[in-house]
Amino acid sequence: MTLDITDLHFGYGRRRILHGVSLQARRGELLGLLGPNGSGKSTVLKNIARIHEPTEGSLTWEEKTALGKLSRRELARLVAYVPQAIDVSFDLEVREAVVLGRTPHFGARPSVEDWRQVDRAIELLGLTELVHRSVTELSGGQAQRVLIARALAQQPQILLLDEPTSALDIKYQLQTLRLARRVTRTEGVAGVIAIHDLSQAARYCDRIAFLQDGLVRAVGTPAEVFTAELIAEIYGIEVSVVHAEGSVHIVPRDQLDDPVIAAA
Repeated sequence: MTLDITDLHFGYGRRRILHGVSLQARRGELLGLLGPNGSGKSTVLKNIARIHEPTEGSLTWEEKTALGKLSRRELARLVAYVPQAIDVSFDLEVREAVVLGRTPHFGARPSVEDWRQVDRAIELLGLTELVHRSVTELSGGQAQRVLIARALAQQPQILLLDEPTSALDIKYQLQTLRLARRVTRTEGVAGVIAIHDLSQAARYCDRIAFLQDGLVRAVGTPAEVFTAELIAEIYGIEVSVVHAEGSVHIVPRDQLDDPVIAAA
């Protein structure tokens, strides 16, 4: 069961951003979108979430559900999107903010099951001690975790994460990536994440799609697509790709040449 992204085109006026992107996001896996700034990663996610409507192409879930034909409520039951920009302007307590993710599922008021999903998401994101705090009082990293909890409470079948670790310290970066991988695998969610850190992507993503100038350059497992040649072409940097202990590590060449780092 997959999300099929077929020949996706998008642009603003005459400025073309995506030029025929075709990808698959499968249930139970985390697909990482990698590429330089402006390569189209966030635009792909916004097209899936229908924040933008594609100029051409199709988005289909399980070979029969066209995302473009769903109502907003139907789409919200299927797709959860965590944006890159953090909006903390709403003056709600954390628990109230997270329950907003349940609105596609309930009528006049949340049910016991809705609150159970809310509290589960809050616990998963380590927000239990903050439930009675206003979101406006939180740090950027804490607010980002609230948005991710809201998305998880939504119980989506497709989870879209647009650079979700950009405002987080290293502890919560790793926690968030572990959680994204675990949710996709244990709950059969198709996860798509735009991410910058190559080594983190190699460690936590099941498959990688490299984008450049709105085109897909390569798709495959980290072991298949992480090559020094491709990274040099896309990013313009020299790296060494090290395979160790079942994982892929990306090391910039200047670090290897630095006598201080080399001696460490």
